[in-house]
Amino acid sequence: MPKFTIAFIASVLTLALAGGASAQSRPSSEGKASRTDDSQRQAWSPSSSAVEASTLIGTKVQTIDGKDVGSIDQLIVNPSDGKVTHVVLGKGGVLGMGETKLVLRWADLKLQRDPDHTDRVVAVVDQAKLDTAPRYEARKASDTTPAASPSTTTPSRKSEPAKKY
Repeated sequence: MPKFTIAFIASVLTLALAGGASAQSRPSSEGKASRTDDSQRQAWSPSSSAVEASTLIGTKVQTIDGKDVGSIDQLIVNPSDGKVTHVVLGKGGVLGMGETKLVLRWADLKLQRDPDHTDRVVAVVDQAKLDTAPRYEARKASDTTPAASPSTTTPSRKSEPAKKY
């Protein structure tokens, strides 16, 4: 799994969490600008049932009957609400070479504790969902041009005869 992909996913999730945290109201300090020493900050930890994104990447995926079918390669996050919508499953291949990548809806996976390693999770999916899952096709660089950038190419149009008025 490329480190860039993991860093991108972590950044998106961090931005989603930061957006929610900044929306919370804070008590006024009556015009005083005070800084909090990091050692005095309140500590926060996820609940014991929470699963961190870094744990999900590489998680093995099994069918309901326990057959290993691959591992989670990527999480796809909806930028408007920050929620995970899909996962990319790497299936087959050796060390990522020759691997088939499939896309599954996040809702189609069920996370549970790995019976062999209680400190890990495993994703379980119905075989029928795997059989109908589309193949993942990564975006091309031209698909990721920022909206504020002017287009460098003009879409081709069929030439139409000039209309006379």
